[in-house]
Amino acid sequence: MMRLRTRTHSNISPNLRRGFFCALSALVLLPAIVLSTESNTNNSILQGQTLDLNGKIIPYVSLIFQESEVFLLSDEYGHFSYGSSLIEKDSVFIQRIGYKNRIIGADDLFHSRIIRLTPDIIMMETVEVEADRKSSQNLAVLGHHTKTQGSATVDHKNMLARIPGISIKSYGGPAGISTLSMDGGPSSHTIVLVNGIDISSAQNGEADLSQLPLPLIESMSYIPYDITQSGNGGIDGVVKLEMGDQPTHLNLSQGSFGHRAFDIYLNNQISGFWTSLQVGQRHEEGNYPVSWDGDESRRANNQLDQRFAALTLRKMLRDDLYWQLTAMSSQQSRGVAGLLWSPDPISHRNDQLTLLGNSLGWIRRYGSSHLHMTVRHSKEKYTNPYLNIGSDHRLQGYHITLTDERQIGHRLELNSDIRLNLDEITSLNTDNRSRKTFIGALAPTVRILKNLKFTPTLKLHFSPDLYKEILNDFQIRIPLNWGPLSQLAWSQGEVFKYPTFNDLYWEPGGNPALKPEETLVTTLQSRFEFGTMGSLSLQWQKKDSDNLIQWMPVLSYWQPGNVQSATRESRKALWQIDLPAYQFSAFAHYSLIKTMDHDLNLPLRYAPEKTSALGFTWTPSQFELNMQYNYVSDRISMYGYPEDVTLTASGLWSGSMAHTWNGRRGRLTLVISADNLEDISYETIKGYPEPGRSFRIATKFSQ
Repeated sequence: MMRLRTRTHSNISPNLRRGFFCALSALVLLPAIVLSTESNTNNSILQGQTLDLNGKIIPYVSLIFQESEVFLLSDEYGHFSYGSSLIEKDSVFIQRIGYKNRIIGADDLFHSRIIRLTPDIIMMETVEVEADRKSSQNLAVLGHHTKTQGSATVDHKNMLARIPGISIKSYGGPAGISTLSMDGGPSSHTIVLVNGIDISSAQNGEADLSQLPLPLIESMSYIPYDITQSGNGGIDGVVKLEMGDQPTHLNLSQGSFGHRAFDIYLNNQISGFWTSLQVGQRHEEGNYPVSWDGDESRRANNQLDQRFAALTLRKMLRDDLYWQLTAMSSQQSRGVAGLLWSPDPISHRNDQLTLLGNSLGWIRRYGSSHLHMTVRHSKEKYTNPYLNIGSDHRLQGYHITLTDERQIGHRLELNSDIRLNLDEITSLNTDNRSRKTFIGALAPTVRILKNLKFTPTLKLHFSPDLYKEILNDFQIRIPLNWGPLSQLAWSQGEVFKYPTFNDLYWEPGGNPALKPEETLVTTLQSRFEFGTMGSLSLQWQKKDSDNLIQWMPVLSYWQPGNVQSATRESRKALWQIDLPAYQFSAFAHYSLIKTMDHDLNLPLRYAPEKTSALGFTWTPSQFELNMQYNYVSDRISMYGYPEDVTLTASGLWSGSMAHTWNGRRGRLTLVISADNLEDISYETIKGYPEPGRSFRIATKFSQ
């Protein structure tokens, strides 16, 4: 058996496979022959946000393009996007109950990307309105990104790396399970939503990102602390992933390590329903050379075959009533390569994730309400013929949520939230288990002294025969005009997490005596606006936890236990700039994270002290250039004596180049992308090295 080292090495991985894009290289010459550049349509990606005159987000605004006959609805954060063709000189009719209607030119919308609405005259009698030219986003959101046309094949890890304090953990290569961690906390502490559907597994509390097809996710946003959703499990916040609206297209890609993929996306209005259907397949041979502990080897049994389908339906039933359905299913067949010093050439895993979400929203004169019903089904089968191991896990989750937002007078806004959850598991390792959960939250927001707002919150979590928790939060938001300082917010709240099915019942190792984790989260956040120099968000956050659950080796197996006391403290800075006139946007963030297990007087495992990222997008004419750098510092993977086993810091460059040719029948985009440009040898989990430098070439024909 190979001896563990306390440091990994950054040797260069040799023998990269070449020639992977020969089958598609001829497509570079096709656009000049097939497509004409004359067109009377606008093919740019349209993205923007709906705000009021004070920069406050206005959700669910209707945008109707009168000539193109296109309907858009902004999401709960006011964001909207559209990537298909629009007729030149089109006009946009903008409507929202409680605000004055507007009509603007589509060309103006492409340049400004911000729609500001004025409250209706009925509301003007009691609401003070102060115009503000400064752009603003919800202060609770720390990181938002939407894919561009030239980043069609970007991996989830590069999109999510735009979130300050994040680190991705993967079991090596495309076939490995991939999870995210915030501020050095367990993956189970972050809620991951896809179109509002929680994809976290009730079995282990984690969300497996490898089950989400790459073409499926169009945008992401991160809320470090949500005073209404945070309660059971949201200690490290909420990551929201959206499928978004895409133009009808066919996408083909091929790349290093046997990558081949395609997806077809159809978008049309059928019988009054805005309908989108997406199907695709991805194959990865996944075997790649590695250098570890001075030895050269090649990872094997790392193949992945993925098939997926997704459907979305939207309809405005009335001017004040809308309905949306989301359905997605992905099937994965993958090898299990095993630890580097104990390779596994025969084990195999099949897994499937199915999501179904149904939303009904109605907008009233003084507020809105939303009813969400979601279903999450998953199954997993693992076989190891050599050890005669076969496991089978099946989970079902059913969730109903009713949220209500209403304005009472001009100083009080009342938000309420009721949730009913049922989770069930059938497993050879945990037996048959089920859990019912009832959650209620009440969050009144009181406005005093113009726009100074404070929000106390009361939350009740109850599960029969398991637990009953009453939690409280407090948040205050202060709009300022002190030079560039525009906003300031402070919050403090209680969060808890009940042990998962695996924590309690896994055989061997389950620990029925585990206590729920309890955490006090304190957050201070501010925003600075510098005009054409962009915006800067600063955040300080501290998390004091009792009974933190961590799995540790005990004799011949692992067992979870409660860490009596642990503290995590983070300081983050996020800078963003968008210059539409120069077709340029950029971001940079830096995080300092300090963690401490007070029992061992040591940092928590897999908790980096520093993370950072920077990147830019430049889109001159029909070209697009993207570059990004992601950095994660050293972190402890295993406590040991005389030295702890650690993972070496890694900094990875990635990038893409794209060109789009517009024609009468559509547009063709050619994308060449590269990951790990410097061919760094690194790991995110000890014993599971990641691939070296890789390339992909993709062609996308869209209408």
